[in-house]
Amino acid sequence: MIQLISKVQYKRSEKGEFHDGAERTLDDTITLILDYPWNTERNLASIELTCPSVTIEHPIGTYLKVGPYFSGKFSLYYLDTNHKVYFHTVNTLEEVCTWVESYYEQDGQLLEFEKYNFKINPSAHFQTNPFEYTINTKGISCFFIFLLCMIPLTLIMGLLKSVDRPGGYNFIAGLGAISFILLLCSPTIYLFFNYLSADRNHYLQISKGHDEFVFGNLDNHKLYHKSDIADIDVYGTNRYPPEKRRYNKRAWSDCEVFIITFKNGEQIRFTSLLISTSKLTYKLPDHRFTNHQKFIPTVESAILDFSAST
Repeated sequence: MIQLISKVQYKRSEKGEFHDGAERTLDDTITLILDYPWNTERNLASIELTCPSVTIEHPIGTYLKVGPYFSGKFSLYYLDTNHKVYFHTVNTLEEVCTWVESYYEQDGQLLEFEKYNFKINPSAHFQTNPFEYTINTKGISCFFIFLLCMIPLTLIMGLLKSVDRPGGYNFIAGLGAISFILLLCSPTIYLFFNYLSADRNHYLQISKGHDEFVFGNLDNHKLYHKSDIADIDVYGTNRYPPEKRRYNKRAWSDCEVFIITFKNGEQIRFTSLLISTSKLTYKLPDHRFTNHQKFIPTVESAILDFSAST
């Protein structure tokens, strides 16, 4: 008897986050759909690809997602092997189950759906994201976003200005402008190496909808629970949480040190080089972040200030 992987999403889930993933028979998958709390989850839910839903995955690379639609109806999203999304609406769960049965019987292929609106990387709404964070190229580029934007912008502005000048592009002036930007960002560069020494081997796995998260080293990490968190202290140049920050006053305003204290007294520490402040607050919506303002928030100074306050 054929078994396909099925998994569920809730309103609290973020894109790519799923629960209860397992291989299930057709009957088990239909039971999963019928037992899903549609009445409570569809209330104020988004009608889009990431939504309260049940998703089925076929080994050939296709997906069928069942989600809510307007007026108590249901939406069916089908992702084919070319990563294109097709859409269909039905009125009842009985009709949903009929389409699920066809998906099982037709080897994961459905042809009767209409083309869905264009989406960039639609597969991310169907495939499971591990939400793992380590020091990698993407994280480092985000850390230096100000520097990476300002240097090319300065060069482009210099080149455009040189068009109107008889002497052409002034190399010395351009080099001086870049040097000024590097000087402006020197605290960011210093904090990068400070944070890198602290988080080089750290590993964090955390998502918004799961209470459990993992933290530790790449080869030795531990399971924690968000419900066991007592306090979250943040050391950085900003005194306000991310959602209240209107603008950054300094190039290193997003450089921050996090110290999480659990109810049993255990503490873990990491920096915004591992995960950005905006991502961390998004994944911990039910917890209060206590911000401590420091001009240059190094790891050592954050630990020293935290120890002095406890």
